[in-house]
Amino acid sequence: MKVSFVIPAYNEEKSIERCVKSALMQNYKDLEIIVVDDGSKDRTAEVAKKLNVRVVRNKKNLGIAESMNRGIKTAKGDFIVTLHADAELIGRNWIRDMLKIFETDKSICVVTCNRIPKFNKNISPIQKVHLYFGGGYSASKLKKPTEIYWLPTRCDMFKRKALEDVNFFDKKFKLSGEDIDISTRLRKKGYKLIFNPNCSAKIHLSFFQSTFYRILKKRIYFGKVIPSLLMRHSTSLITNKTWFITTVPYMVYFLLAIFSFFNSASFLLLLLFNFLLSARIAKVTGLSSFPAAFVLIPIYTIAWGIGIVYGISLVNKKII
Repeated sequence: MKVSFVIPAYNEEKSIERCVKSALMQNYKDLEIIVVDDGSKDRTAEVAKKLNVRVVRNKKNLGIAESMNRGIKTAKGDFIVTLHADAELIGRNWIRDMLKIFETDKSICVVTCNRIPKFNKNISPIQKVHLYFGGGYSASKLKKPTEIYWLPTRCDMFKRKALEDVNFFDKKFKLSGEDIDISTRLRKKGYKLIFNPNCSAKIHLSFFQSTFYRILKKRIYFGKVIPSLLMRHSTSLITNKTWFITTVPYMVYFLLAIFSFFNSASFLLLLLFNFLLSARIAKVTGLSSFPAAFVLIPIYTIAWGIGIVYGISLVNKKII
């Protein structure tokens, strides 16, 4: 069975080589690697070409969903791995161990893996919090392959036929939300999504996590897609436990932040909520991250909430 890696990349010249080499080192012969350069302004495409992999270049920035679609339609594999440029596969048998999961149930359409943040010696607590909010942690204690509701993305292996059945990723979601959307559409088709804790990938600080401004901008993007996702998949999301745990607390926080301007009791409740969320993040990222989380949560959550408010006006737009 042929396996195709599709690697969307925008301004990832610092990480693309590490990502591609982790795919090249796999103990699996029948594979191809396609890097989709999404209108990068740096040397992403040039670095990728030197690694002797196929490079598809977008003349302008089309976004994550459309970039992956271009790569998938170019690919020849029966299985498609959408691998983000800030990810690095761990081990040479990653492909083989992921493929084994598909053999257990014909209704499985995609398998995802553990995401382990890669810390260098100089990484700061603030950067750890950046990785958390940027989706760099799996934060999973699962010991065996388990069905999940939606993909955390970064490194997912799809059956090509399943992607074709749902007409690929929706290009409406240019910078965020494509993962929840395609996961929900696949599940509505009767497919299963599986988390495989036996395979892992390191997640490095990417271009979008390299500065405070960019991570803040990314939070606004995350919020901006929420109204469109709810309009499209309201029943599936509102009744979803994972959605509740990862989204509702921050919605409540945002509302408390607004009310705290008019009510002192709301402000005290906000401080308590901030403490609890900071402790939750520190539990995953390390105790030293607690002060950074305590300061950054209100900034990032308010930015996310502003994104939601803005996103309401974009529900009927073709691209958000």
